[in-house]
Amino acid sequence: AVVSTQSTGVLKEKEEEISALKEKLAAESKMLGDMKDRYLRALADGENVRNRAKKELEDSKVFSIQSFAKDLLPVSDVLEKALESVGEEDRQGNATLANLHEGVSLTYSQLHQVFKRHNLVKIEPMGEVFDPIYHEAMFQIPDPSKTPGTVCNVVQSGYILQSRSIRPAKVGVVKET
Repeated sequence: AVVSTQSTGVLKEKEEEISALKEKLAAESKMLGDMKDRYLRALADGENVRNRAKKELEDSKVFSIQSFAKDLLPVSDVLEKALESVGEEDRQGNATLANLHEGVSLTYSQLHQVFKRHNLVKIEPMGEVFDPIYHEAMFQIPDPSKTPGTVCNVVQSGYILQSRSIRPAKVGVVKET
């Protein structure tokens, strides 16, 4: 009877020890799961920061020329006005004027080739539906023959750099009559 009481005590002690070890194992497993979760979240956060920095770097490369391009737009406008101001008839009668016109034309063409190379695109909105992102309405004209809300007059051309409007086209829009 003494041996069975003693073995029952040892058995109970071992069961308590096993129970304590199971509780400790469960706690350690939970802590391991929490640490694994935090580790995976930290990895994801690091990847997100890396991707965001990469996108910002790409955007800064693409749009770094934006202010320079904006500064060149008035030059393009002046060259375009100079070309429009001299008619074919005036050039035929004056060789100097014809040569000057040709030089301005070549300069204008070269400038627009550079614009194209850097994805700076001129907006040609005539007849398009008015879009406030790409167009700036300067006035409205009643015209029953045209659809209201469409561009019917272009005062100044607009430009887009990499799908971003850097100067909206200044336009006249058809209004409802």
